[in-house]
Amino acid sequence: MDNWKSLYIYFISGTGNARISSEWIAEEARKRGLKTVVQQIDRLENIVMPSADEKPLIGFAFPTHGFNAAPIMLRFVASFPPGLCKEVFLLNTRAGMKLYKLFMPGLSGVALLLPAFILRLKKYKCIGFRSVDLPSNWIPLHPGLRIKVIESIFIRCEKIVRNFANKILSGEKVYSGLFSLPVDLIISPVAFGYYVAGRYFLSKTFVANYKCNNCGLCIKECPTSSIKLVGGRPYWKLSCESCMRCLNHCPKRAIEAAHGMAVVFWIIFTTVNTQIILLLINVLNIQPKVWWWRITADILSIGGMILIVTLLYRIMHYIIGLKPVNYLVRFTSLTALPFWRRYTYLKNNKKYICYNKEVTTF
Repeated sequence: MDNWKSLYIYFISGTGNARISSEWIAEEARKRGLKTVVQQIDRLENIVMPSADEKPLIGFAFPTHGFNAAPIMLRFVASFPPGLCKEVFLLNTRAGMKLYKLFMPGLSGVALLLPAFILRLKKYKCIGFRSVDLPSNWIPLHPGLRIKVIESIFIRCEKIVRNFANKILSGEKVYSGLFSLPVDLIISPVAFGYYVAGRYFLSKTFVANYKCNNCGLCIKECPTSSIKLVGGRPYWKLSCESCMRCLNHCPKRAIEAAHGMAVVFWIIFTTVNTQIILLLINVLNIQPKVWWWRITADILSIGGMILIVTLLYRIMHYIIGLKPVNYLVRFTSLTALPFWRRYTYLKNNKKYICYNKEVTTF
């Protein structure tokens, strides 16, 4: 379109889905002679912004986390300077699956709505909303999909994204991402719960097992700088957004989601939290059904969960060095099962892989 001289796409990606979507759009823009800049916003560092005389179209591509946009993308959008252009578009990747020959869509929640609202406050006009159901990377929940399934999903989604790109670049407005709006609004409370509490619990479910050789890849590649070495072992901070990059990219399959440990943490937290709440009710002689107490109790529960789980995780981090504890955590983790595949999209040789065995290069 003559109104645009360039295309800037800002993306965050855990395992490559938002990355490849951005590349597909950029390829269509290059065919039209537009200058294209595709930039990953890891750690919100070294971000290149367009100048007004470039007449840019700006896009944001990101995965859906807890039925919301990835928190790092929300921070980026919230700090995005106004006035760089008039029109923007949003693309979110969701957990695509396949049942026999039927492609199963994921859910967006407020993943498109919230960034669009923030951008609207900054006087940007969103001319495109698109959800793309690329292969699910939520390995703590299910094994990576099989190669044939991944290939079929990619073939389908590439056509969808390129078609979306051509419509946008031709000046059309595309709001197909809003088709699931009724369902998205229904599940929006889950998105709120994830953002204020759930993500902090999930950040404390990752551990490195005895296979870890301290190669440092997880620390180097973490998009939120949420992994550090503590006592010579990778340690996940509360700022972890569960993007799955570390778990899926580890060349030794040393990173696992510790399901058994998470269950123990939850049992301890609920037990301690219940006792604290009951104690406060008795000591302060509070009527439990009073509206202000319900709100207070919820706030105390969230704060207590974060505090207790963080403390338990720190203790577990040190005692997991003991072989009996290490093996107990490992053998109660589903991700340790031999058939529990990982998933990632490789950016260098552009191949999507789903593997069982150790890999040595990425």
